[in-house]
Amino acid sequence: MANKSKLWCGLSRATKQSWRTWAKSNRVLLASGDWRLVSAAKAFTVIMANRALAGAAANPTAVPVATTWLDGALTIEDAGPFTENAGYVGLHVAQTLAAATKWFVWATPPVTGAEVEPRPNFRFVKMLALSPVTLGDLVPDFGPDYQLVHGPWDGPGTEGAWPADHFIYFRVHHYFDGQLSPGVTLKGRIQVEL
Repeated sequence: MANKSKLWCGLSRATKQSWRTWAKSNRVLLASGDWRLVSAAKAFTVIMANRALAGAAANPTAVPVATTWLDGALTIEDAGPFTENAGYVGLHVAQTLAAATKWFVWATPPVTGAEVEPRPNFRFVKMLALSPVTLGDLVPDFGPDYQLVHGPWDGPGTEGAWPADHFIYFRVHHYFDGQLSPGVTLKGRIQVEL
C-alpha cells in the first residue's frame, strides 16, 4: 500500500485530475466484495493492484479505457466441481471469445445447501488468462489454485462423495486494463463423476 501511495504522490497534477475524473463515474471492486465509486487515490490503488495481479504493465499515468463487459461468458453448468480421480474445478465457456481474455475468480470453501449468503466466505483463487475459446469449451482446471486457498473439496465418501449435497460458490469478474466487471456469482454442486 505504501508503494502505491508513493506512486500516487509522484503523479503530476494533470494526471491526478484525470484519475479524479475517471473515479467519479467508474466503480471499482473492493476487497470486501463491494463494487462502488471511491476516491481517485483509492481507485488508483485498486487499479494498480489489479494490473499487477493480471501481469499487466502498471502504467500509473494512464486511466483505464472503456470496455464492454463479458459477464455471462463463463458458467458453472456441466463444469463440476468434480471429485473423481484428481478432480476438476473450472468453468464452462458460454459464448465464443475470439480474443484472449482475463478473469478474476473468487470461491468459497465447500458449503451445504443451507448457505444463503456466501459473500463473507469468498477468497481470491485465480486470475485466469484464456486464449481465444469456443462455446462449450471447459477452461483449464484450477483445482490446485483452489486447494492452496481452501484445501480439498472432496467429501468423506468414496471418490470424494458428500453424504448430502455440498456446493462451491464462485464469483467471476472479467478483467480489462486494471478494471474488473460487476461480475457474476455461480453455484456449483460438488459431484463425483467427471
